[in-house]
Amino acid sequence: MKKETLKEIGKGFFGIANLVGGLSIVNGVLGKISSTPITIFIPFYVFIAFYIAGAVLINKGSNDD
Repeated sequence: MKKETLKEIGKGFFGIANLVGGLSIVNGVLGKISSTPITIFIPFYVFIAFYIAGAVLINKGSNDD
């Protein structure tokens, strides 16, 4: 893929990670109280995974010649 395409896909992953993080916080504050480990760790895992994937894609897009 071209450099700009990889950078834009990486930015999209950052955006998705921000949505997941923000919605999980809003759900925790305004939703019904549920503190099971699965409802805490899955959004955190997805948040971290999308940020890492976005950073890798942006880095690959900037190094692609």
